[in-house]
Amino acid sequence: MATNEVLTISEVERRIVKLVRDRLPETWKVTHAVEPQQGSLRPDLWIQLEAPDGRAARLLLEVRQVVERRDVARISDQVRLIASNPGDVPVVAARYLSTSVREALAADGLSYVDATGNIRIGVDSPVIYISDRGEDRDPWRKGRPRGTLKGEPAARVARALLDYDRDWTVRELIAASGASTGGAYRVLEYLEREGLVVKEDKRYRVTDWERLLRAWSSDAAFQTTTRVMAFIEPRGVDAFLSKVAKESTFPAAVTGSIAAKQWATYAPAKAAYVYVSSIQEASEQWGLRPNAAAPNVILLEPRTVGDVPFQNTAPAEGGYPVAAPAQVAADLLNGPGREPAEGEYLIEWMKANEQRWRRD
Repeated sequence: MATNEVLTISEVERRIVKLVRDRLPETWKVTHAVEPQQGSLRPDLWIQLEAPDGRAARLLLEVRQVVERRDVARISDQVRLIASNPGDVPVVAARYLSTSVREALAADGLSYVDATGNIRIGVDSPVIYISDRGEDRDPWRKGRPRGTLKGEPAARVARALLDYDRDWTVRELIAASGASTGGAYRVLEYLEREGLVVKEDKRYRVTDWERLLRAWSSDAAFQTTTRVMAFIEPRGVDAFLSKVAKESTFPAAVTGSIAAKQWATYAPAKAAYVYVSSIQEASEQWGLRPNAAAPNVILLEPRTVGDVPFQNTAPAEGGYPVAAPAQVAADLLNGPGREPAEGEYLIEWMKANEQRWRRD
């Protein structure tokens, strides 16, 4: 639904009333009113929902153009203050609510709706639950896109913020991550909007490394950032790992289940996932045969993230290099079969052992 139209707050309110009305049976009565602006503890809009048996509830809406992730806590407190009577339901409404904002509102137990059709409203009495999906981007936004965690600058900044437990100046972050100055500023601007970092006295600090990890993993799955090829090592995975430990003359980093067992063993690995600088060079040196039907080796050649997967590797007990825990967890969350569950298991270990993998 791309459009050049610019919605006013009044138009947002009209769309939201229609969205709610259209999602209720015709036997329900829906009335609404826009509240005059008289103090901060008044809703911008209220919508009354009356069931056929006469029971009613009132939605009290705080209406914005856009809500940033970093503003959710403040807006949540504000909208709850205006819903002080029994039967009042606080609702955050906007022209557009991003995925991260919707997730944060839902986690906080708040109802929400935006003008594109993203809606989640729950009422206890009369019992109502409305849920629907709208747009995943703001169709009315002008100018430069608001950003994601895709691409090399984002990967460099995200990995530095995850791998190291410290506060950063921009200069320090650029030096540690290898990101360009412009790229680092753009990524930090996006992370600050999303509430993933906070800035205090010119220093940036991660607010929640787990949410940052999940956001980066979601935006930059290895399937989209690497060239992937499947192979067979006839003598098995252990024989292959011995080759990686002894014969590599190029950058390599084992990821996936085999790497994860260094910290949190979940289940025996069926295949080895390995980042390499060149699939052709690695497959030739290690004597691998292409095999898409039943592979036990998957080689990953970075295309859009530079050398990020090779940063902060460490030797496993078998001598082969393993990727950093944050990289391994992100890859597992995007893997096939049971690998996302392994990723969750590794993240639980990371939460319990933060001092063992995050550097000072």
